[in-house]
This record gives sequence, structure tokens and C-alpha cells, in this order.
Amino acid sequence: MVAALMPLLAGCSYTLNQNATMANVVQAVPLNNGKTLYVGYKLPDAAASCQLVNQTKRNWSLAQTEGQIKLGGGRQVLKDAAVASVEQRPQAGINYVALIIPNETDLGTINLTMARDATTSYFRCVNPPQPG
Repeated sequence: MVAALMPLLAGCSYTLNQNATMANVVQAVPLNNGKTLYVGYKLPDAAASCQLVNQTKRNWSLAQTEGQIKLGGGRQVLKDAAVASVEQRPQAGINYVALIIPNETDLGTINLTMARDATTSYFRCVNPPQPG
């Protein structure tokens, strides 16, 4: 039995969704009210002077599946949902959204990330992170 499980254990892989490259990505998204929403993959630092307004969670595996259907990927699904949410509540003054994507872990052919959630954090910032 142990010998049969060894190939599975040896085949463990780890894909970084929340990696150093993605942490530097910030996109400017124009809103219907003429303002700009900044969407990034890292929490803002202290220099941004941000206040957390809201935080939501969504199953990452389901977002990826929906993204494949819409041909945009899971990140695009989360971004679209965040933009729609901000446009519905312009009075909240949200100007930065951080999308925290869980890292994927596989054990052989078994995806261990299926039940993990992506977190969307909504901020009102004095100096929101900018595209760089």
C-alpha cells in the first residue's frame, strides 16, 4: 500500500498564484462615474493610508471554472465581480481592491486547492497603489 502511494507523494507540485511578480501588478479600471478603481494582487502598504471597507471570499476553484467558460480566467472573474460591486456602491469611496489568490497545491493528480477561497479586499485609500 505504501509503495502504491509513493508516486503520488513524490508528485507533489506547488503553483504560486500569489507570487512576487503578481504582487507588483496593479491595473487602473475606469468606472462608470468617471473615477478610477485600482485593482492589484497585494494588500496596500502603510504609505497608501488605506482603510478596509469590506472583504469577501469566493471559492477559487469555482472562479477558475467560471473563467474558463467566459474565456477570461479566474482572476478576470474576481476582477469583474469587484468592479461591479464598487460601481453599485459609489458612496463607499472604494478606490483600491486587492485580490488575494490562494496558491495551488497538487498531490499527484489530486488538486488540494479546490476548497480554498480567494479573498477580495475593498479599500478607501489616500494614496492607492498605482500601476507601475
